[in-house]
Amino acid sequence: MWSNLFSQQKWAFLLLAACLLIASWIAVGAGYDPTGQSEALIYNEAQTVYLGNLARQNEAGQPPLRWNQQLTHASRWFSWDSVENRPDPYCGHQDTLGGWPIDRAPIFGYLGSAGAENAFCGYVTPQQAIEGWLNSPGHRANLLAEGHREIGLGYYLRDSDGRGYVAQMFGADAVYPPVIIENEAIATTSSNVDLYIYDRSQGAGFAGLAPATEMMVSNNQCFSGASWEPYTAQKSWALSSGEGWKSVFVRTVDAFGRTISVADSIHLGATVPLNEIGPEQMSRTEPEVTLYDLEEGSWPRVQFSLGWLADDSNDTFTKWWGNGEAVNDVNAWGGTAYRLFSGDGESFAWVYDTGFIKETPFVAYFRLKVNNNNSPNEVGRISIKGGGVEYGPVSLKGTDFTAANEYQEFALPFTFHDNAADPFLIFQFWRSGTADVTIDAVSIFTAPQPFSSTQTWAVPGSNYRGQGVWVRYTNESGTAFSNLMEAATNQGALAVMPTSVALLAEQGGPLPAPVQLSVQELCGDMTWQVSDDAAWLTTSVNGQSVMVQVNPGGLANGSYTGTVTVTAVGEPGSERIEIPVQLIVADEVFHTHLPLIER
Repeated sequence: MWSNLFSQQKWAFLLLAACLLIASWIAVGAGYDPTGQSEALIYNEAQTVYLGNLARQNEAGQPPLRWNQQLTHASRWFSWDSVENRPDPYCGHQDTLGGWPIDRAPIFGYLGSAGAENAFCGYVTPQQAIEGWLNSPGHRANLLAEGHREIGLGYYLRDSDGRGYVAQMFGADAVYPPVIIENEAIATTSSNVDLYIYDRSQGAGFAGLAPATEMMVSNNQCFSGASWEPYTAQKSWALSSGEGWKSVFVRTVDAFGRTISVADSIHLGATVPLNEIGPEQMSRTEPEVTLYDLEEGSWPRVQFSLGWLADDSNDTFTKWWGNGEAVNDVNAWGGTAYRLFSGDGESFAWVYDTGFIKETPFVAYFRLKVNNNNSPNEVGRISIKGGGVEYGPVSLKGTDFTAANEYQEFALPFTFHDNAADPFLIFQFWRSGTADVTIDAVSIFTAPQPFSSTQTWAVPGSNYRGQGVWVRYTNESGTAFSNLMEAATNQGALAVMPTSVALLAEQGGPLPAPVQLSVQELCGDMTWQVSDDAAWLTTSVNGQSVMVQVNPGGLANGSYTGTVTVTAVGEPGSERIEIPVQLIVADEVFHTHLPLIER
């Protein structure tokens, strides 16, 4: 695994690994913070990502890789560990805690597939690193391999003796299709850029998404002014005007209406602010997502889903016995369904997954229809097997369907247990009567829970990557439920801080100091205005701030409430944010001063 020594670098050894060995669980040792990287080393990491992407394009026609935060943290720590925790220069892929790349990626929070790693056993420049890896067959295969989608880079250099290490880790997350601007360059001097937009991965089971059918592209996270267009992997795009960091947002949708929104950023201008390069330029996994404007009042409980779905189009969908056929159906999700029809005894089919989220209570919604709903007898059954435990079967009568030839959903709670002896999650369908039973899909939601208008959801599996979040509302028992709909994952076009104001005023005393509200435009340049609703309340606009002033003159002692309203005008809509203001008027306001303690 050793290669030639670069003469200008004392310990610059090339090292290959496609490390997919499973080792024992490791814990990251103390003494190093992967977020505390120096500006120079961060720039080296960014350049190595970019130069590697150019090599992928020029040498093999492969698409670029997205710079990932979790893979970078894993790579940084390993480079540091290989220098600081080794008494002698080290060249290898096993860290001092016994872990391999496949162990380090999840330790640092990367939940996709990872484990292939290149390394330089010494400090080299980005250009030297890429040239060296390209000139080594094994490293070259890693760098140019098909199937990677994300990358982490970790540089470490010890100033005292010049000893260093460089690690490069590759990954792909089946639920994440990145967008990449200009091969992941840090900066550009042209506002016209090229985008590479990945399609959704195939074969990700019930948690995966189908191929994208359409996309929209925008310079703001609200997609104001954007419209749907056919999906394409490559697109030319114009950044917003003016120098600075620019983000491009892409939302794709599949045949089932499942969306995912991703973004990348680049600096527009000749001078790159090195101190600003960091996590905001990287993709990352989040354990939770905040949802806005949930419908309080109509229903007491809510359920969430990342578009988790089992469908007749899944590779694992199988009819085992009886009569059945795939059908095209404009009323079915995705446009296809599977019809079980009479004759040859019962009909039976199933669809399964082995990688879905375990030990979490869920509810499955079986979407079915019958061509005759008159029978009071059983027409079909449904059940779930989750890691060796069966839920159901539930017997369905013809009269359980409110209408013939119309899809209806039937709820069945379940938990997919972690069971090595039975690793399958199986949704099962029987036709047992004379009526045709048509299977559309099974949507999967979390168990019902109380909620508020703004809700932070801890995502089961802790792998939120921009997926659209489906919601269902239910009654207290979960026996009645709404249709599914998509929740808002952005709070809107504007953000105002602080979110409330409280002031004290003394009769005959000086006016309270004004309070400044900061207004952030989340959807690019836009127009907004401010108003207030109380005679004692005055507002004025100063740039991106609103000054709030109160005047208690003529007010009796007591507590008063008012509201400052900031309203977006025009695109993307007239959003209103209301900031409550409380004023307390008293005869005397007592001020307490803490004593000064000198040490």
